[in-house]
Amino acid sequence: MEGRALPAKFDGHANCYIETGYGKGALIDFNYVTEPLPGTFPLPGIGPFGLLKNTKMNHYGKILFRWIYWHILVKGKELPIEADMTMAGKQRV
Repeated sequence: MEGRALPAKFDGHANCYIETGYGKGALIDFNYVTEPLPGTFPLPGIGPFGLLKNTKMNHYGKILFRWIYWHILVKGKELPIEADMTMAGKQRV
């Protein structure tokens, strides 16, 4: 990728929007060592997406992510976010 060195690690971080029906969805955020936790994403305490919550906003996030996937990620463009998972906004249960 343009002659840049690749990072030597990957923590398995993934976000997954889950369509739950009736115009609502859920969002999970996890990695190899941390199971999905409740909280807010991407801004701690603000969201606008609720982790492990069934909300209309998460449904809209899924729709937005579909556009980001096809128009940014598939084309190899970078997003201004860190690849490693952060615990900011997550509530330990």
